[in-house]
Amino acid sequence: MINKVTLVGRVGVEPEIKSTTNGLEFCNFSLATNKKIKKNEQWEDKTTWHKVTTFDPNLVKTLQSYVKKGSMLYVEGEIDVSEWTDKDGNKRYNTSIMLPRVTGVLRMLDSKPKSDTSVASTPSRSDDDGADIPF
Repeated sequence: MINKVTLVGRVGVEPEIKSTTNGLEFCNFSLATNKKIKKNEQWEDKTTWHKVTTFDPNLVKTLQSYVKKGSMLYVEGEIDVSEWTDKDGNKRYNTSIMLPRVTGVLRMLDSKPKSDTSVASTPSRSDDDGADIPF
């Protein structure tokens, strides 16, 4: 069986480094992908946000040192669905992209993040070369 996800997108917020109770560091970040859809005879941008997590120490260090909000990344990982019960007894689910040790891939596609771009205020725009990016 295969569980593989490939995404190319821009980082929405600064990567967040956390530690487990055992002291193992991991990193969470959001990645925005973009596509054009036709709605009412007009083309519109549709942005999808993906939660990405890795426990790989090398990827955590790379994310912490080099990746910033606006960085364009290529990632290969797998879909991970976790389930838990909230305080009211309701089942909850979280879907994220996991970049596992050894098989997880992270490549920076730009050398410098676009720090002057705001994800919240501008959902999408087109680059000078016509390539669509999520913000």
